[in-house]
This record gives sequence, C-alpha cells and structure tokens, in this order.
Amino acid sequence: MAVSEASRTPGGVLYGLYLASLAVSLCGNLVIRLGERAGWLPAPARVVLAVLASVPLVLAAVFFWRMLRGTLDEMLQRIALEGLAFAFVLYVPVTAVYLNLRTAAVWLPRLDPADLLIAPALLVAIGLLVSHRRYS
Repeated sequence: MAVSEASRTPGGVLYGLYLASLAVSLCGNLVIRLGERAGWLPAPARVVLAVLASVPLVLAAVFFWRMLRGTLDEMLQRIALEGLAFAFVLYVPVTAVYLNLRTAAVWLPRLDPADLLIAPALLVAIGLLVSHRRYS
C-alpha cells in the first residue's frame, strides 16, 4: 500500500498523530468502562489508566505546538490554525446548545464524554478540508 503524498506532509503527520492519540484515549476510555462494569479493574487502576490514556493527547499538543512554530510553512500554519478555529467555533456553540437543552429537560440522546471528545476531531478534519480546498 503506497503512502499518499499528502500524508507525508507535516500537516498530514500532525493530523495523523492527533487521530492516533485520540484513538488511544478513546480505547483507554473503553477499557476503563469495561473493566469497571465487569468488576476486574479496581478504582486505583482505572485512575492510572485514565491518566496514561490521556498522555498521548498531551504529547500530541506539545508536538503540534513545536511543529506549528518551526516545521510548517506559512500556508500550512494558516490551514492548521483555520481548521482548529473552525472546530472551536462550531464545537463550543453545539456543545452549549446540547447542554442547555439537557438542562431544560428536553429529550436528547445521552452522549458520554467519549462521544463529546470525538466531535472536535471530526470538526478539525472538516475545517482542515475546507481550509485546504480554499488554498489549493
């Protein structure tokens, strides 16, 4: 399987790292839930696993910051920042509406934190696509 040219760019590496670290975090969340409900994962182990599963996201944030400030050219910096801005601008109001409707006792599907965590990843992907198409 050939690696596409876009995935070898610093922006592609950056987004791949982001998705991989998000996947590790979500898998950790799944193991914690399963272990807690099945009774084979004691509380201290759940805490340790929760922290360890979040470490890749912190490392990805540090890597993103270093890459944004050094490796990416001006166009890729702009695309990455516009993609993140798009995600933030949409994520906060959508989440606020959801929380306010839940508070108002309107029936909505129950979203777990893991469900809310994946939303920014999808919004960043959409934002990067929109920004990349604008500059291509």
